Amino acid sequence: MLSPSGNLSCLRSRHWAAIILLFLLHGAAVAQPDDARAIINKVMEKLGGINTACYQLTYCEKVFETGKMRRGSSDIKYRKTTQRVYMKTENGTELLWGPDLNDGDVLVHPSSFPFFNLSLNPDGYWMRKDQHHGVQDIGFQYLSVVLNAAIKRAGDRFSDYFTYAGDTTLCGTNCLKIKVAAPRFGYIKYKVGKGENIITIARNLALNEYLVLKHNPGTGSYTDVKEGQTILISTDYAPLVELCIDKHTLIPLMLQVNDEKGLFEQYIYRNLVINPAMDESEFSKDHKDYHF
Repeated sequence: MLSPSGNLSCLRSRHWAAIILLFLLHGAAVAQPDDARAIINKVMEKLGGINTACYQLTYCEKVFETGKMRRGSSDIKYRKTTQRVYMKTENGTELLWGPDLNDGDVLVHPSSFPFFNLSLNPDGYWMRKDQHHGVQDIGFQYLSVVLNAAIKRAGDRFSDYFTYAGDTTLCGTNCLKIKVAAPRFGYIKYKVGKGENIITIARNLALNEYLVLKHNPGTGSYTDVKEGQTILISTDYAPLVELCIDKHTLIPLMLQVNDEKGLFEQYIYRNLVINPAMDESEFSKDHKDYHF
């Protein structure tokens, strides 16, 4: 049995140990949220270094006409320099696009009738019906533009927009979670200029074009606006964007966007390979594994 002085010494040791432990835990808790800026800076650097990628994209998107979520997945090959996209949807439809290929149209090989190749305007009705994004947005350059715009809008209020929300696991991968909020999100009037449509306006201002379309119910499509017409556009990309970022590569593996009512769109990048070697044949309709 310990003597009274021994008990006192033991209590003092435990007291100081508890203080040191609390200090260490408090320091860790404070330091990590403040790392949101450092994490985003590293993510932007990593995104800028991506020239080629291949991955499976799993998505869900809210269709505003029905209010239901449209879900699916596609296998994608992407190149940033002299932009190229090859996509094969889960039903077997293949798409091939580059701004200087096929007169800028998307080459589509349907998996069902009519079975022959189609050339479709990437921003036209048949390519964009119920689609949140166009083929031009495939890859990581679009995400880089969206994040850069949020950084600029935040200015010296970075911590009001960007928050480190802890660690998480996605598809077995350890990730960092970042939330990008728009504290003053809303809608403002915009007068359509010459040659503009919802797509060009949204891209110029780094806005979510489907969200803009949703809030202009009188328009039948992205291009159904005229010069001088007043429409509503959002002040930011969305009220809330959430990112799950691979701890090891610092590449986002999930992008989730919420509108005023909740989940609006979500994209998960699976089996992601960054900067694989790709020659020009990977983006040719004559590739041995394609069916154009």
